[in-house]
Amino acid sequence: MPDAYDDFQGVKGTEIYRAAVAHTAAHIVYTRTRLSAEALTPIQMLFIALFEDARIETLAIAEFPGLRKLWLNLFPNDKKDDVIGLMERAARGMLDPDYQDNDTWVQAVVEAFRTRAENDLENNQMSWDLGVEFYNKLSSTQAIPNAYLLERAFSIPYRDDNRFIWAFQENVWDQEIDYIAATRHQVRKNVSVMEMVNEIDCELAGDDAQEIWVLNTEFFRDADPPDVSMNQLEGKEPISEPFHYPEWDYQIQLSRPDWATVLEKRMPKGEVSTIDQVLDEYKPLASRIRHIIDAMQPQGVIRQRRQEDGDEIDLDAAIRAMVDIRMGYMPDHRINVRHIRKTRDLATLVLLDLSESTNERLGDSEKTVIQLAREATTLLSWAIDGIGDPFAIHGFASDGRHDVQYFRFKDFEQPYDDNAKARLAGMRGGLSTRMGAAMRHAGDFLSKRPQRKKLLLLVSDGEPADLDVRDPQYLRHDTKKAVEELSKKGISSYCLTLDPQADDYVSRIFGVGGYTIVDHVQRLPEKLPALFMGLTK
Repeated sequence: MPDAYDDFQGVKGTEIYRAAVAHTAAHIVYTRTRLSAEALTPIQMLFIALFEDARIETLAIAEFPGLRKLWLNLFPNDKKDDVIGLMERAARGMLDPDYQDNDTWVQAVVEAFRTRAENDLENNQMSWDLGVEFYNKLSSTQAIPNAYLLERAFSIPYRDDNRFIWAFQENVWDQEIDYIAATRHQVRKNVSVMEMVNEIDCELAGDDAQEIWVLNTEFFRDADPPDVSMNQLEGKEPISEPFHYPEWDYQIQLSRPDWATVLEKRMPKGEVSTIDQVLDEYKPLASRIRHIIDAMQPQGVIRQRRQEDGDEIDLDAAIRAMVDIRMGYMPDHRINVRHIRKTRDLATLVLLDLSESTNERLGDSEKTVIQLAREATTLLSWAIDGIGDPFAIHGFASDGRHDVQYFRFKDFEQPYDDNAKARLAGMRGGLSTRMGAAMRHAGDFLSKRPQRKKLLLLVSDGEPADLDVRDPQYLRHDTKKAVEELSKKGISSYCLTLDPQADDYVSRIFGVGGYTIVDHVQRLPEKLPALFMGLTK
């Protein structure tokens, strides 16, 4: 029990406390056996719990009639017509024999409950049966919200989360439990390799899954050995063990540990000639970039003479000063030499959004976004390679939080040669954009670099989104959190976006001065190298 309750509709918090204690005690006294939670979704469990609350309260009122008034005072006064309002009205109707409602679903709920209660009130199987039945009826006419949001919006303050009434598989309390919102169960279940193989083609569970299956041993799809070389694998199969990253839930203001899984994969190689043709197509632009490259070349150590303060004495200037003193002239005091190191201490990782939307054309461009991104990355790679900075080119797409696909076209240690060009030529788009997990994985590569300055340059055509996330704010907040986490590691994040609607969200994610919006997508090959030069000069 909490220490105290706030007042509700004029009822003091102490009365709500008494009502909550009485309700919890009723669960303990009148729950003879727990209900099976197997094969139930969290939404179905909420509907079953609605009837179970009514069942145990009806039994308690039979022994202590004064509880009816105590509990009825805490039902919301307003009649809402959404799913939450209908559930609250049905709960009141099952408890109040004088309550009348004009909604057919509510009327059917109350009538069915009272009919079963006449002969079956001691058996909580009635709650299971009625809950599933009336969930199916309501879902056929109404859009049922997410279980987490539905339970948070439920406004009967004295009722609990009903964890007590459920029975899960044996030894559930001895298993490791992942942290999720306090109102829901989600359990890790250790399974064998064969069980995992038999279920691998089934539809993946969403965020409301009650079980997360894990293996005690490593599992590699299609029998890929763990030590296979990256250059030996082609296609979109995992080439390493999975990487797990937290994800920020802004509604509970906590990180969900190991929530997103990143799988490194390889795309088939393309033709190297596709990359070589880019420099020919953009020859005037490449010529301008070449002049910038020459100006940005690291010059090593520069000796600046005739300095008043410096690292060593300039002997020639010191001799001239002594001669001037002997001859009675005012000497020149600038007799020192200063050494300045003109070097670049920077590592850059270019992270490309390879979602399905990159296969489309934007604005009046004749080329798809993925084609323009390939051309821009080619020019940028040519420029950075000419400067001599270490750099990597990676990409990502996602198919839900369990499959964030990560592609490494060029790593820091690899030269920008035909092998890297062939991988860039094979670049293609698909799936969704789970940006935060990909940025955290890219940050791990950058954090291992010895350079003092580290830059993560993200190129995207849209906002963070994924198929298993309905709340558009969820992944935006997670990406913002990823930017903050990278900043604490000394990694600067910058976003070049092609989304014309990006003003609505990009500044809140990357901060003022942390992004550029390209209004004309066909100018991307020109903008990306220029942006890099401006950020790192």
